[in-house]
Amino acid sequence: MVSLISRRYCVTHPVEIVGLFGLDIYLRELLGGRKTVLERASEKFSEHRLPMFGPVGDAYRLSALFELRVAKIYERMAERFKDIVPAQRLFQELHEEEQEHARVMNICLHSVKMGPSVSYVPSVCDPGIREQMQHLREVQRRVPSMSLEEALRITAEVEQGEVNTIFGRLLGQVEGPEAALLRKHTDQAENHSESVPRRLHELRRRLAELGLRTV
Repeated sequence: MVSLISRRYCVTHPVEIVGLFGLDIYLRELLGGRKTVLERASEKFSEHRLPMFGPVGDAYRLSALFELRVAKIYERMAERFKDIVPAQRLFQELHEEEQEHARVMNICLHSVKMGPSVSYVPSVCDPGIREQMQHLREVQRRVPSMSLEEALRITAEVEQGEVNTIFGRLLGQVEGPEAALLRKHTDQAENHSESVPRRLHELRRRLAELGLRTV
């Protein structure tokens, strides 16, 4: 299970975690389970906090939907290549990481405040955004017939595309302690646009060592 904020961090920073997310989230994290701390926090925020309204709120919902769409693509790729263990493992990791990104955006949706810092407001009405959404839907539809080489190429393209730009700019303009914590851990985790090319290269090297082809 991939967790943006690790259990170790929660254990060693109890005051911060309790202050931001509540004693209940902290205690559940100590007890373990299958959910990440951000999954629990995202669910709690959705239940107990009002989301930002209007175009700003829609922008954060849009980014969360983008992240979930990419997560679904990676989930299907993991299933498509389940017999190639190194590839399946990478796609599963990417799937879980994109889910965490969607939770980050949902937490931002419920914590962002209107102010001078909020100047980037992407909209589903933007032609480029709609084109990207359609492209990702088409990619998801094609996964069952993809070769591994095509899946690796598309993964590289997606991670260099608009989805990560939107996520980073929206996260960067949220003020407050929750967003500061999320930015710190996102930065420590390394941006997908930087980490994924390296991980794809490592996967190709591993597959070559095993005598497996990607075409």
